[in-house]
Amino acid sequence: MLSTTPRQSLPFIARTLMPREIWANGTMAVALGALEGGVVGVLVKNEFESVAPTAWVNLAVALVAGAPAFANMASLTISGLAEGRDKTAWVSRLMVLTSIALIAMAFMPYTLAGLVGLTMAVVLARLAWAGVITLRAAIWRANFPRHVRAQITGRITVIYSMIIAFTAAALGSVMSIWPESWRWMFPICGVLGLIAALRYQRMRIRMGARLRRSEQAQRLQRQGGQFRAAFGILRTDVWFRRYMLTMFAFGSGNLMVIALLIIILSDQFGFAKLSQMLITTSLPLIGVAVFTPIWARRLDATHILDYRARQAWSFVLAIGLFALATILSQPWLFWAGAVALGAAFAGGKLGWNLGHNDFASDEQSTLYMGIHVTLTGIRGLIAPLTGVMVYQWLETLGDGFGRWVLLFPFALTLGAAVTFVILARLRRQLVSA
Repeated sequence: MLSTTPRQSLPFIARTLMPREIWANGTMAVALGALEGGVVGVLVKNEFESVAPTAWVNLAVALVAGAPAFANMASLTISGLAEGRDKTAWVSRLMVLTSIALIAMAFMPYTLAGLVGLTMAVVLARLAWAGVITLRAAIWRANFPRHVRAQITGRITVIYSMIIAFTAAALGSVMSIWPESWRWMFPICGVLGLIAALRYQRMRIRMGARLRRSEQAQRLQRQGGQFRAAFGILRTDVWFRRYMLTMFAFGSGNLMVIALLIIILSDQFGFAKLSQMLITTSLPLIGVAVFTPIWARRLDATHILDYRARQAWSFVLAIGLFALATILSQPWLFWAGAVALGAAFAGGKLGWNLGHNDFASDEQSTLYMGIHVTLTGIRGLIAPLTGVMVYQWLETLGDGFGRWVLLFPFALTLGAAVTFVILARLRRQLVSA
């Protein structure tokens, strides 16, 4: 059972549109399974190791693993271009671009130029998908009521995560037997993404015409573009600014982990490709499917700051298990950490997609989401590269010293979790007063 909210209790528009969202997102999830940082990162690390120095390959791993996050820097630009326009048409076009970039990856040769080309294709695909995430959040806000929004989003996320997990596991299994198989599997996944894009064109937005008029009026009244408006919100909305600052430290910690795990599992422990993909992608996504309904009920019932004050500790646990696994040389803890990371991602994805709504009005929802994902993009670019550079610096101090690197993201995540607790308490005191 994916949700405690009966289908019959949903508004008619939600009952009508939810299956369409599930179908489109489920089909697109096959394409995104091939684009997962754990899948592409393992591919880069294992198949391109011989064409470039190890340090450069590790940086490429950091870029492709961090691409889902740092591509969000394009969010404000895309939300500005789509403001006052048909968002379903924009989402469909961006899905097409994501799928075409995935197909192009399959034709990259095993050369330094091929490594660069593959990395650029991943970044392009993720830039397009970042736009989908931003605009889709506004569509979900319009179509699904607040009191059931997280549970509906949770249903979509469960199916989406299971399909990505299965796709990643299937890719890892076949690639373990036949390393070249990704050259025909990626195009197949891309074609399914194109089918999903065509289907999404039929999606409706509840009171979409009114929403477009409101956004057009807001654009006319606003002085300056999206970036100026974003700075204005961060300057005037104190609680949203505090939330974003804490999220920056929190997200920086957990965004380092996947790239570092790929390198550590390969260089320090010699895990097979399939095991690397299972630990970094498939097991966490199965955890997302299992734990999302639990977190969804919590998010529907409380403010995002109270929610984060509890949910953040699941990331502290997961990264702590990974750090212990590396420091104590206990490989079995990687598997436990992967399950814990799945539980953390389940709550994190819901909060990430919906948390800004507790601060924004309807007409500013896309802009607030744009701010959120743009800041995610900045830390998504900085954090994985920083983590890998710290790892490589530690390795220069002595072989095996890189195992201590996970204490860095652990400290960031722990500090942010404590801050969320403090912010939630302060807000409750303010509301009581």
